[in-house]
Amino acid sequence: MIQSRQNIIERIFSFQNGNGLWEVIPESHKYFPDYLHYVPNYKASVWTLILLAELQCRRDDDRVVKPLIEVKNHLYDEEHGIYSLKEDHFPIPCLNGNMLFLDCYFNGGPDDKSKRLLEFFYDYQRFDDGKYEGAKNQFCSNTSCYGKHTCYWGVVKLLKGISFIPESQRSKEVKSLRDKCIDFVLKHKVCYSSHQPSKIMINKIDFLTFPNFYKSDFLEILWILAREKITSMEITSALELLQSKRRSDGTWELEREMNNMVVSIGKINQPNQFITERANEVSSIFSNEI
Repeated sequence: MIQSRQNIIERIFSFQNGNGLWEVIPESHKYFPDYLHYVPNYKASVWTLILLAELQCRRDDDRVVKPLIEVKNHLYDEEHGIYSLKEDHFPIPCLNGNMLFLDCYFNGGPDDKSKRLLEFFYDYQRFDDGKYEGAKNQFCSNTSCYGKHTCYWGVVKLLKGISFIPESQRSKEVKSLRDKCIDFVLKHKVCYSSHQPSKIMINKIDFLTFPNFYKSDFLEILWILAREKITSMEITSALELLQSKRRSDGTWELEREMNNMVVSIGKINQPNQFITERANEVSSIFSNEI
């Protein structure tokens, strides 16, 4: 299993171009230059770096250094101190959560860019649940991320990024942002509607998948809560859902494919080593909660 993981990682690196990047859109592309390194979906460098981190690529692998610096420099908005796609969906918490995750995974903690984005989202991130709770801020015109129901993916990805910040490097503001993200996730019992508790909140959030890019599945959310040592009755339903998907041979299947990745990491409706590994980790940590 370990060798298989490394083989996949080496295959991913084999697709790097001469500049150490992955698929790059040409200047003639309609999304150039704003979406450079972000499209095409799941093949561009942002997504490929996330895939490598999800596969537990060696953090000190020299082949990651150049593309990560290139992506960070290109997407960073110096004026606001966050990562952006210019005017599109500004600001984007899921993008910033993913960039925070990459920075902390490969560099061991938040750099100055990550610290600025944490300050920004401490000030402006919303946690609305079906209505605007509190006065709107200037970014609420972005209804995709800050509608009456705050985009759940944005909250989850910010929490994921924070979970990779060593506790010794978390400021009071970061801890506060983390707690608000966790409260929002628990309000939704990981993947259920807060207004209809027996209803899955978002289409296919209950389908096991790997890797998780900007959308998550309920297993990744449980895994993040496990990283943060969260114990709560609010996660019981999600844990029971996870156990219901366990096969008689002790494995879990890939239920939703991520198309267009630089390499394939499993077949749909077949046991998946990465999902099984994560599910076993979560089950072990939360064994007393089930």
